[in-house]
Order: sequence, then C-alpha cells, then structure tokens
Amino acid sequence: MKSIPRCLIILLLSVLFSFPVRSQDVISWKDVITATDLKSYVTFLSSPLLQGRKNSEPGLDIAQQYIISQLEIMGIPPVSGKNYLQPYSITRYSVDPEESTIEVFGKNKDTVIFRKPIFQIVPTGPSDFTVEGEIVFAGYGLKQDRYGYDDFENIVTEDKIVLVMMGCPPAADGDGYMVEGVDWSSFQSLQVKLTPLLFTRAKAVLIVADPKSGYSSLEEQFPGISGELNSAISLKGQKPRIMQMPNMPKIMIVHRDVAEELLRESSYNLSGLQSKIDETGKPFSIEIPDKKVKITEVVKTEDMHLNNVAAYIEGSDPVLKNEYIVYSAHIDHIGISSQGVNTGADDNASGCAGLLSIAEAFQNLKKKPLRSVLFLWVSGEEIGLLGSRYYVNNPLVPLENTLVNLNADMIGRVKGPADTTADNPMTGPKEVFVISDNQSKELTTIAEAVDQQSVLDFNFSLSGRNHPLQLFSRSDHYNFVVKDIPVLFFFTGLHTDYHSPEDVVEKINFEKMELIAETMFQIGYEVANKKKRIVVDNPFSSW
Repeated sequence: MKSIPRCLIILLLSVLFSFPVRSQDVISWKDVITATDLKSYVTFLSSPLLQGRKNSEPGLDIAQQYIISQLEIMGIPPVSGKNYLQPYSITRYSVDPEESTIEVFGKNKDTVIFRKPIFQIVPTGPSDFTVEGEIVFAGYGLKQDRYGYDDFENIVTEDKIVLVMMGCPPAADGDGYMVEGVDWSSFQSLQVKLTPLLFTRAKAVLIVADPKSGYSSLEEQFPGISGELNSAISLKGQKPRIMQMPNMPKIMIVHRDVAEELLRESSYNLSGLQSKIDETGKPFSIEIPDKKVKITEVVKTEDMHLNNVAAYIEGSDPVLKNEYIVYSAHIDHIGISSQGVNTGADDNASGCAGLLSIAEAFQNLKKKPLRSVLFLWVSGEEIGLLGSRYYVNNPLVPLENTLVNLNADMIGRVKGPADTTADNPMTGPKEVFVISDNQSKELTTIAEAVDQQSVLDFNFSLSGRNHPLQLFSRSDHYNFVVKDIPVLFFFTGLHTDYHSPEDVVEKINFEKMELIAETMFQIGYEVANKKKRIVVDNPFSSW
C-alpha cells in the first residue's frame, strides 16, 4: 500500500467536514440535484493534489474515500456487508529493461549492446521474443502509388530487419509534406505506414525518429504514448489480448542511437540519408552491409490491487426490491504526464459527481422506488474497462436481476471553438449524447418520454456498433452490454482537452450537468417503478 502524502490527508479532511448534512425532510429530487453540489464534488475530485487519480496511486484512493464519506453522510449503505469497496487484482505486463536488449554485430565481430527502451506496436503490447537478421534501410517506410513513391521498390525486405524513419518527405514546393491530409507530427501518422510495413515479409521493422524532428526517442517525441506501448494490463488470471498473425513482422520503435550504430561502418548516416531523400523527392533505400542485429524482448509481470466503490438503496416492494437499476461512472483518470497534472474534471469527475447527486435524490424520496438502485464507481476504466469487467463477472447483485445500466462518462462540457471536427463531436448547453444500440425498445421509449418533458435534448447520433468513433464500446456500460443488460450512456462529447491538463473544473458547465443528472434520475426512477420489468428485445447474445 502506497503512503498518502500529508498534504492530501489535510485536503481530504478539510473537505469532508465542509459539507452540511441535508435534512431527510427534502422531498423533491429537484431540490437535491443542484449545480452547487455538483461543483463542490467535481472541485474536490479534480483537485491537482489528487494527481490525476491514476490507478494504483494514492490520489485514486483518496477520491474513493471521498465518495464513501459522502455516501455515509447521505445515509446510503454499502451493497456488500459493511464495506463499500469491491477489491480486485490486475496484472501489468511490461518490457523488462534489464533483460531486453538490442545487439548490433559489426563486420569485425565486435558487438554493441543497447538496453534502451523497445516499444512494440505489432503485435500490440509486450511479448517474449528473440529475432535476428540482416539490415535494410527503407527510408520513410512509405508506399504511395498516388505520388509515385515507393520506399520498398528496389530492395529485398523478406526475412530481413527493416529500418525506417518516422515522418514524410517534404512537398516538391517545400510547403508541407509530399503526402497531404496527414498530420505528420502526430503519432497517428504511423497508421499510414503500417499496411505496407506489414506486407514486407520482414522478420521485424525498427522505426526511429527522423533526425530533422529533433527527437531521439519515443519518450521525447510522444511522452504520453510511450508509457502505454511498453505495457499491457489485464485482470489477474486473464492473459492480455495480443493480436498476432502468421508471417506478420514485429514492428517496434527504438532509440535513434540504434540506427546510427547500424550505419556507423557504412558511408552513410541517418541525417545524410534523410537529406538525400528530401532534396530529391525520391526514395533512397539500401542494404546495410556487414551488419546484423538481434533483438531480445523479455516481459516481466507485476500484480496490483484496485477497488470499485458500490452502494445501494433498497426498493420498497417486498418482491421487486430483488431487481436492480445500476448507475455507473468511472473514478480513475490518467495521472501526471510531461505536460502536467491531468486532473480529469470532465473525465470523469463529472460523471462521479452526477452519480452522487442522483444517489442523494433517491435517498431523499419519502417513498423509495419499487426496485432497488445500485450506484457503482469503478476504477480501471482508463486501462481497459477493467473495474466494470470485474464487476459483471463478480456481481454484487445477480446480473439476471439487473434491469438496466445507466452510465455517466464526461457529462460536463459544452462545445467550444476548437471542437469543430468529426473527431471532436460536442453538444451545446442544453444537449447531451445518449449512446446505445437499442437493446430494449422499451428503455428507448422511456428515455424519449423523459426527453420530451425536459429542456435538455437527447442526441442519439453517436449510437451503434458501426459508428466510426466506436463510443458505444469505449466506456464501462459496454461490459453490461455483453451480459445482455440494456444500457444508456450519457456523454457531452469528445472535446479537444480530452486526456490533457486542460480538462479542468473551470471549463465545466454545472447547469448542464444538473440537467443531465436530473434526466438520468428520471429514467432510472421510471424503470424502477414499472410493474413489469422492461423487455430486452435485442440482446447482445443475438447480435
């Protein structure tokens, strides 16, 4: 167990005792769900002192204890006995830096050994392997018929180790790049290269930063991504999913020093090769004579322990109380990056705050709904939806008695000037995306009826399995989907501050959050009070 810094304990205690306990005489849920309360919850959960609520770090523990303290103040009990926490374990697989090496063999039988990080792209995640072979340099690793450009045309890549650079040659007029419509400064630009690289029939592909970029390593160029590529996480006892196909080369990013050593005894260096390609606008790919390289990757494992937080309000009907409505939100975020603390105000302090207000609204009803209502704050979402996956495989209440899941993830933002592209769909001040795949027409009808009575507009345009952004499968509701439980996922949009230090409390629209929490409450209340359970007419198992 990691120790909790003293400043965080002081902050926790000061905030825990700063909120008044509401009288149980409050009747209307509209008096309970307020922008003021939502702001107080988000402000605490997104405090920089919680250091981004990263999984297995103290800030996440404090955030969870804060949620528990609020539940205790409201008088909402835990689902399981006296403990609000549902513990589970995960295993982290990562590249062992001491045992993983790149060995370069020269023509005089001399060997240079590198123990610099290896970042594996294909297959995804780290794996134990050794691969050895002769070297060919294939420029930028591009094959673009439209531009009459092919880095692989005059070389043999089969059974070789192929060395390529990131980036792209400049346009002939010097303005921009030869291949248009691609942000060549982004990591995503590698997608343009993957298809031709996969068909090289090479043993492996080594990708290095191009000299003109000014970077030598992935950690320098893309610090937020490097931590994700050299590790994989799964629930303990489950192997991480690794996509590997026959005859597929291993594709990895290595330090530029490796490339310079491979070229050291030739008449070339990487800067000179790049300049030759850039100046002529033509490929210049060569075999690197008298050199071989051997890459050895060794994986190490580490177990970590996480928790979900769960509480419930018992239904008032002696029979129907054994059926449940589940509200969910993930409480973890991505922690600290080289750019600063990622406080995650919208992602997902907003959803956690929404659930607290909804829970308090149910608790303050004079008459509880017929069915029980469970509130679930999961961890592990940012590392693979692991907390919710653990829950549905180890439910605290029977899944066969779970009627619906209403999930809140990023419910606090309004469309800004930078949110204008198809990759950044956003909603206005009185609009929210509601994402589903129509597992239950009856649930959709209930949601639409609530929508008609509210000033908030529901936008279903991001729904479905076939939407290109795949948001239907990118949050915790999806683990309920695969168990044939119908879902509604509430989401204000994928803003340009996503997973950055700019996702801060000052940019949250709490009046909009209040409207969303109210409509989520109403939908759950309607389902919980139906005389008959809703029909699931389009379950996942039939897809």
